[in-house]
Amino acid sequence: MTAVEGQRPDHWVIIGAGWSGLACAVEAVGRGVAVTLVDAAPAAGGRARRVELRIGDRDFTVDNGQHLLVGACTETVALMRRLGVEPEQALLSQPFTVRYADGWTLGAARAPAPLHLALGLAHARGVSWRDRLALAAWVARQQHRRWQLSDDCPVAALFRSQSACLVRRLWRPLCIAAMNAEPEHASAHLFLNALSLTLGGAERDSHLLLTRRDLSSTMPEAAQRYLERAGAVLRLRQPAVGLTRSGSGWSVNLREERIEADRVVLAVASDSAARLLESASMRSLDTAIADLRELQYEPLATVYLRYAAGIRLPEAMYALLDEPAKGFYGQWAFDRGRIDPAHEGLVSVVIGGPALRFERDREALCSAADRQLTRDFALPASIAQSAVIERRATLLPGVGLRRPPARLPAPRLYLAGDVADSPFPSTLEGSVRAGLEAARIALSDAAPP
Repeated sequence: MTAVEGQRPDHWVIIGAGWSGLACAVEAVGRGVAVTLVDAAPAAGGRARRVELRIGDRDFTVDNGQHLLVGACTETVALMRRLGVEPEQALLSQPFTVRYADGWTLGAARAPAPLHLALGLAHARGVSWRDRLALAAWVARQQHRRWQLSDDCPVAALFRSQSACLVRRLWRPLCIAAMNAEPEHASAHLFLNALSLTLGGAERDSHLLLTRRDLSSTMPEAAQRYLERAGAVLRLRQPAVGLTRSGSGWSVNLREERIEADRVVLAVASDSAARLLESASMRSLDTAIADLRELQYEPLATVYLRYAAGIRLPEAMYALLDEPAKGFYGQWAFDRGRIDPAHEGLVSVVIGGPALRFERDREALCSAADRQLTRDFALPASIAQSAVIERRATLLPGVGLRRPPARLPAPRLYLAGDVADSPFPSTLEGSVRAGLEAARIALSDAAPP
């Protein structure tokens, strides 16, 4: 609700300064709301932020995980523009392509939809014509069904008509990339929703967007500057420890002070959200608390390998054939030097949650990634390595996943982040959309009748 002249604007406390909390705050201040944003971390960004790594004798500014956007991430791209970040400069756009070192390639062409998919199939390499026809028929069926299911099921059930080769080289890697879970354990409903935005949309929606700069400068720092200029208050290193009803609003208890709020938005991890809701001591929140307690997280590792000058991958991005039983865990490789010249000689290898059940030791993961790239690309041994492991990177998107609604069953209390009910899995776009949704619902509730 835009503040009416002469009236005190609504004051919201948004707990959590990750991508969802920041998106919520930006939307709120743009509508005249006074916002206080609090977070226990020393910097904004949540689970998608920069880290400083020393790799050998050099310092690198990298991400805490290799995140991937697509052209269909319209709300994230729009938010970047609103904050003064030009996506064309911050993101490297490439047509959707799944490419392996042995030449197997399948992707979309630069052509209007749906020709981009048809031409992509026609120009595929290493893919049998039988597989191409089966894939085209499968996509056509999903488009006819509007990418919807009557009942949720494992992702693996979607591809019973597809060959083992297509599942191994296309669908399983895409499932792990989008969901950070094996097809046998991931929700087909959430996976189809993600595919509908990319394969089911315009040609530009299927583009892969690789971050040229670190994630913190891609959105969180620009959001922080925007909010400060708008008069919002940011309290970092200030964890919220409790909620108490106060009149028609809430008191948010920090460790050393209390903040009064007309409305409160929780944009934090499931365990933190559950603890805060429990502190409110309201029976109406019991179901939401129980659902939050049931949510599980999956880890994600990114190994950074530094090579001697002149060593590069032929392209910026490759899929990898992981074989955890043989000690090969990597699923995707990115030549960071082809994306950002400041990272010349640096290759990142992404290892999703399923493979991390086999190995979580950093040195072992670095050694395994080194051997895997030598096997696949005939690269020499790297000269230095480092690894970042995000222990709670994404929600486990299980079949029938239940998440509480954005409008919680308590007055003036809302939920954002990937723990809020959403048609999408744990992604940056999903988090941004959840933050905007929470803000818009709260603004609607605050509007005069």
